[in-house]
Amino acid sequence: MKVSQYHPIKYVASRTGLKAHNIRSWEERYGAVKPARSQTNRRLYSDRDIERLALLKKAVEGGHTISSVARLSDSELSKIVQDDHLSRPASADRTTGEAQTENGAEVDEDCRVIVRQALSHVVKLDALALEKVLNDAAVALPRQAFLHRIIVPLFVEIGSLWQSGRMKIINEHMASVIVRATLWDMLRTVEPSASAPRIVTATPTGHWHEFGALATALVAAEAGWQPCYFGPNLPAEEIAYAVKKTNASALALSLSHQLNLHKTLQEFRKIRRLVDNKMPIIVGGSGADDRFAKDQSVKAVLVFSLEKLRNYIDGLSKEKEEKM
Repeated sequence: MKVSQYHPIKYVASRTGLKAHNIRSWEERYGAVKPARSQTNRRLYSDRDIERLALLKKAVEGGHTISSVARLSDSELSKIVQDDHLSRPASADRTTGEAQTENGAEVDEDCRVIVRQALSHVVKLDALALEKVLNDAAVALPRQAFLHRIIVPLFVEIGSLWQSGRMKIINEHMASVIVRATLWDMLRTVEPSASAPRIVTATPTGHWHEFGALATALVAAEAGWQPCYFGPNLPAEEIAYAVKKTNASALALSLSHQLNLHKTLQEFRKIRRLVDNKMPIIVGGSGADDRFAKDQSVKAVLVFSLEKLRNYIDGLSKEKEEKM
């Protein structure tokens, strides 16, 4: 008799090619699978769960929405996947490079449509419609793509409209509330390894916008780190205490604006004095300035995009592995 094997979500993600966030979303929102739970309440997936998730992935890639296929039986899913394969036109068998280029263009256009839809809901102050658009996009897209292709462009557009006087503060505030809730929900579903390195994310005193810090925490989670998110407007002493208390290997601070560079630099100098001199301090956001990196009493690393942030965190991971 075959003995059932159970696997953690990280293993399932590597086997299926799905992101852990997608797996959790498909389970929680659509009942796609029903994993077992460990004594510490961690998800444990059977071999059958893995096979089912792989089928669901193929069905979604074939053009079906996850909501339409999530509750189908395994045999029904297999038939859909087989039918999709048989009905695929000969043009689908073009070279991989051509297919990737065309698919990438299609994804970019889909994302632009989603951003336009979200922006229209922000203008109309329709919080429920905005929340639905963002939740659907979060399920459909990998986490990195959701952040880079939806959230970042959306706030660039909002900022541009606000600065030109074509959008009121109330619209920006509504969008911030919904996006914060969406990102926070995503962050709460993160299940890092107990041995994963920790990174503290926050914003310093005077900086209240959390979007950048939350996005940073999610990027770190995607890179296999354990994010320790502590919110906005934190004094240097509190940030340093969090770094030491969590035994963090890195600190990431988000600056969405810059009203008083001198005061912010003072806070960063104080943080550097209070933490280990070798502690990586990562600074990002539209309020970041070259002086944070050039000031030897701060020695921060500047990152101006989520891709560069991910690359830097991956580099830190490689350094830690080499030292082990």
